[in-house]
Amino acid sequence: MLSKDIKGKKLLLVGGLHTTADLVDLAHRNGVKIGVADYNKNTYLKQIADYAYDVNAYDEDAMAALCKDEHIDGIITAFNERLGSVVRMLGDRVGLPFPFTVEQMKMSTNKKYFKHTCIEYGVPVPKEYVIKDIEDIRKTEIDYPVIIKPVDSASSVGVTPCFNPEELEKGFEKAKSASKSGDVIVEQYLPYDEINLTYIAQDGDIQLAAIHDRYFNTTQKSATKAPDLYIYPSRYTDLILEKYNENILNMLRSIGIKNGSLFIQAVIKDNQLYCYEAGIRLNGCKTYQILEYENNYNTFEHLMEFALTGSMGKKVEFNPKFKRWYATLNVLGEPGATIARYEGEKELETYPWMIHIAKRYKEGDTIPADSAGTLVQDTTRIHVVADTKEELMERIEKVNELYKIIDPEGRNIILTPHDTEEVLRGLNYEL
Repeated sequence: MLSKDIKGKKLLLVGGLHTTADLVDLAHRNGVKIGVADYNKNTYLKQIADYAYDVNAYDEDAMAALCKDEHIDGIITAFNERLGSVVRMLGDRVGLPFPFTVEQMKMSTNKKYFKHTCIEYGVPVPKEYVIKDIEDIRKTEIDYPVIIKPVDSASSVGVTPCFNPEELEKGFEKAKSASKSGDVIVEQYLPYDEINLTYIAQDGDIQLAAIHDRYFNTTQKSATKAPDLYIYPSRYTDLILEKYNENILNMLRSIGIKNGSLFIQAVIKDNQLYCYEAGIRLNGCKTYQILEYENNYNTFEHLMEFALTGSMGKKVEFNPKFKRWYATLNVLGEPGATIARYEGEKELETYPWMIHIAKRYKEGDTIPADSAGTLVQDTTRIHVVADTKEELMERIEKVNELYKIIDPEGRNIILTPHDTEEVLRGLNYEL
């Protein structure tokens, strides 16, 4: 429940990504009129929103004129760093609130800036190598393996693990071409246990709200691996709370974070944390839906409240240890395959333990052929809940049994899902 009445206000969603469809539902639930601004005239969100604007979100003058002419009360985006920066600048221009400053947004849009900020505040990060060109690779003493990335990309695009100089030279060209700025980052490769930490700030009070473990699909040959399963709470929750959380909180407070949702991606090796990326935004795995189930607090809804009032509304005490078990299934599809139809969704929605199903692609879409090992091949996010970890595994198996994505030839194009017996063996802790 929101703390302020926002009925009748006019909210502008910048960008028409299908994955933000639930914001339209949240707006309508609260009596808010919502419009979508996107260059794509046919985006699904324009069909369900109250207003549709065929405007390029990156055209600042056109967007500013739209806000003025349409008497927009608030502006918002969700999962995209570039759009977040657009909304930040637009908010400054038209006098509408946005939770993060330009400087804070650099934590999300520049991986080097994030790492150097971590170092400043004593938050551990992987070792970094200064590589500006091919010649630097040849003359720098590098302890392989390393991983090379564009400093300003997302979804694992342009990322390559490298085990020798030849691979690094090839990876350099790939990362450089995928970078908008042409800049890359090379750091120690740590293929160990991956976690994601979600922080929520409410009028200056910052809390660690959730930690989840990330499991990666290993059934396809690709340079990088895409996650196909998230488990809440993390097996490393106590370690983070006892050893690292205060330093991270100090960093976030020191750079002036007051409101909003953000996440940090990290690796655990030998009980040592290494933080490597941050997202100053909602995460794409939609942790806010699980937090709503666990805490009766929908972060997306309260970000909408902030966009319209300048406040995150009611404050909630979060406990990242959780009272129940949760899983998010990232349903990975075969790169290059066309989606003819989805099967099993209606039956799954009848189960009380099913929290949410969100599809990235519509029927008729083709999964990009070059998406292997990236989150671009993630077709669907499915959230489930259980009282025990054994029960959680059973429900994951049920989803895997029922949910299918069929191509025009009648093939199920979902990659082999994670082995639940293997996952269960790793859950050697209790709530």
